[in-house]
Amino acid sequence: MSTTEPPATFDRPDVPSQPEPLPEPERPGQPAQSGGRHLLAWLGLLALLVSAGVGGNLFGLRDRLSGSERRAPKAPAASRAAGGAASATTVPRPATLVRSQPWWQAVTTLQGQAAGTPALTIDEGAIQWRVRGVCGTGRLLVTVTGRPKPLLEAPCTGTDTPFGYATKAGAMNLKVAADGPWKLHVEQQVDVPLEEEPLPVMSAPGTKVVFTGDFYRMDQTGTGTITVYRLADGSHALRLDDFFVSPNVDLEITFSPLDAPKTTPEFMAAPWVKAAPLDITAGSLNFTVPRDVDPAQFKSVVIWCPLINSAYAAATLEPS
Repeated sequence: MSTTEPPATFDRPDVPSQPEPLPEPERPGQPAQSGGRHLLAWLGLLALLVSAGVGGNLFGLRDRLSGSERRAPKAPAASRAAGGAASATTVPRPATLVRSQPWWQAVTTLQGQAAGTPALTIDEGAIQWRVRGVCGTGRLLVTVTGRPKPLLEAPCTGTDTPFGYATKAGAMNLKVAADGPWKLHVEQQVDVPLEEEPLPVMSAPGTKVVFTGDFYRMDQTGTGTITVYRLADGSHALRLDDFFVSPNVDLEITFSPLDAPKTTPEFMAAPWVKAAPLDITAGSLNFTVPRDVDPAQFKSVVIWCPLINSAYAAATLEPS
């Protein structure tokens, strides 16, 4: 049954205010009207905020919800060093939307005596860049021309200084001040795939392909192939081709005695060993295997994330 609310009253200097009527007791099964109105108001406000966030693509929310993050195609890197080129016989890879876990690419090494203004170029597509120095005496001060805040300022101890970070890209000059000789190592962070040439030793006399395999999904996406080489000196090397695994930091390539592990608990229950760190998660990549690890003692390779104890992807090793 509906109730009729009393007429509204207004306070005036010449009319004493009337006491508010007592609230009607709630009936069983009937929610309080004020609580319902408050809930609807909050829901309306939440809907408005979500609409504004999605419509304005706040923090990339619309792209994430639609599953189609908008990216510009980028050319893969050909080397772990900026400016490194593929050989003349290699077919250039086209620009791609595929992205790797961000990785550090060497840019250049600069050196000088006392004061200097060396030139530097950072790729326009780099996420950020960093520099660390080595000097023997006094202090080292490095600034970017046009930027008042020091990029790097540290005492000279003969060992590497901490990193200094920046995001400005393009051609620029650094201003270096030191009390003696100095050296700067510069790296830029990129997220493009790396398309490395195979190591020369992989086609050298005495090298043999001993295993191959195709990656499949475990906890995350994993695609591409792996080739295991036994080199003439008895050591081993790995090559991943057309490889991709879901990006994350601190991934590892591991060997497992299991023929085809399917789950993380299954992988963790067997005695696996680390073969190499996986800092780049897309492209065609080369790795050397520690001499005390014999791939012949294992049956699969697993991409492992120790950060969250998760087996991302795996490949069964088939004898070649």
